[in-house]
Amino acid sequence: MPYTGQMNNPLGVSDFLEQVTERDYELLKKVQQLVEKLVDCLNKSAVRRVTPASSNCRLVTIAVDGGSSLLFPQFREISLGMIRVSAFSSDLEEQPEPVVKVIKNYELFDILKAHNGSTNESLRAKRRAYLEDLFRESPLKEFSSETGIQHNDLGEHVYKDLESFTNIVRSVLEWAYIVNLAKRYRDAGIKVVLVRDGRLEQHGVKDSFVKKLKDYFSRHKTRIVGVVKSTKLLREGVPSIVILRWLEQHVQGTPIYFQVPKDLMDYTFGFERQWNPDYDGSFVFGYRYVGKFFPETFSPLQSVITFDIPWYFAEDQEDQRFVEDIVSTLYNHRSVLYGGSIATVSEAHERASIDSNLVHIVENELRRQIEQNAGLRIPPMWR
Repeated sequence: MPYTGQMNNPLGVSDFLEQVTERDYELLKKVQQLVEKLVDCLNKSAVRRVTPASSNCRLVTIAVDGGSSLLFPQFREISLGMIRVSAFSSDLEEQPEPVVKVIKNYELFDILKAHNGSTNESLRAKRRAYLEDLFRESPLKEFSSETGIQHNDLGEHVYKDLESFTNIVRSVLEWAYIVNLAKRYRDAGIKVVLVRDGRLEQHGVKDSFVKKLKDYFSRHKTRIVGVVKSTKLLREGVPSIVILRWLEQHVQGTPIYFQVPKDLMDYTFGFERQWNPDYDGSFVFGYRYVGKFFPETFSPLQSVITFDIPWYFAEDQEDQRFVEDIVSTLYNHRSVLYGGSIATVSEAHERASIDSNLVHIVENELRRQIEQNAGLRIPPMWR
């Protein structure tokens, strides 16, 4: 409801506009010059039309959900979390069972420290032993055998705090599920495109982890793609204006895709390690692409999809056919209901997600069992 007199004061428009001066316009002229320079960095020959019939690959989407402190979150050192990794495919009848790992915070904290004189180093050793046990179990046991990755390749950041520990374990479980899926379909002779929900990257681990994982995917020419739901390329002013200009120039009623040029990636993300898989020490696996799979929309930036394709399928290699396979497979699974993106990403998330109502049921039952079997009464708390 407007306050008294608001209608007679049109937002102080004149006061606002008076403070935008010639100096501001001069600066914005330089922004426009930058936009023009970046627009020119995309060669017309790099823009490709989607060829829907070119792929005979099946599409499998992987999603992960959960984390630490899912149950009893108010009591951090005794709370429990859960990580769940699942896959979905509308092309293949069944997928492996989801991977479910319960994270027991009381195994990661030394809650009896007042009685055993523990130190930070003993707590670190406790968490290191936890990781060693994880790598002895499925799916990390098979993942380690396939890729050569050991728990030592996780590095030191994993021990920084509970959140870092859980996030890295979550990512590693997701990669393990992806690697095991890739092997399963490779052994069966079935060509698949594996979709990861998010960038093709892994940070917070040692370079050896990234190198071994990249070597594994490269060695087997794994068709893996990261579908990126939110990116600075479409969120921030200059890159989104540049991409808008490209789409206005090149769509012309036809679905297209292109690799984002180096100049725009460098401007948007700054450090090469964040976006260039060829850069020494980079934690990313793929080049960023933009696709417009529904050419007829109200705005050129509607139904724009961004995705990462592995660096070993480079534009100037014979392996370009793999890029066409991947893009064609994505195109065949596009959905207007999901903003032009890939419908199966949401389907996979539904299978991996942990319903809040179920969390309450499990929490109440576990509270009862803990009191009955351990004598520890955990008081109910409002979330």
